[in-house]
Amino acid sequence: MINSVKGNAAVNQNYEAKEKQGHKQVENTNAKEDQAVILNLSKPVEKKPTYTKPNAKNMDIKEINRLWKESQKSYESLRELVQKLILKQGKNLGDLLEGKDVLLIDDETKAAATHAISEDGEFGVKAVSERIVAFAKAVSGDDKSKAGKLRDSIIQGFKEAEKALGGKLPEISQRTYDEIMKQLDEWEQN
Repeated sequence: MINSVKGNAAVNQNYEAKEKQGHKQVENTNAKEDQAVILNLSKPVEKKPTYTKPNAKNMDIKEINRLWKESQKSYESLRELVQKLILKQGKNLGDLLEGKDVLLIDDETKAAATHAISEDGEFGVKAVSERIVAFAKAVSGDDKSKAGKLRDSIIQGFKEAEKALGGKLPEISQRTYDEIMKQLDEWEQN
């Protein structure tokens, strides 16, 4: 942030006074000897986002909060499932994450995980795609003219997930993606 532009004598006095106050200041003298710029590095420079800020009055805040709570509940149930498995086997999470140890999946945990990603499970194609589309609609204020932006954001999210998982998503993720796009198309056309 530029605080002021003054002649060199005034700049040096201002700089010394500010430096004594503990602020980080930088002097940048222009080509002309009688002008300088003081750059205050103690205050962050505000950057405008590359996207427009959503209009909160059009958002369905109640629906967003409901979806957030549902998402947290699903996350916690999955976390508990894995945590129980780790504790049951007396394993160390750090060792598992570093690949120093392996976690064996028992029949009970396998059945619970299989159910979670089944057609009717909380992480199944239907449930996840419906949550994502419901969130997109709520964020847009149910404005169909924003469907393209929503679609682009979802595509970007899947690309980021691919990157995080080594370049390829599991087959269930691809089916979920396809279902999301189908639901967005239906919403946009109706």
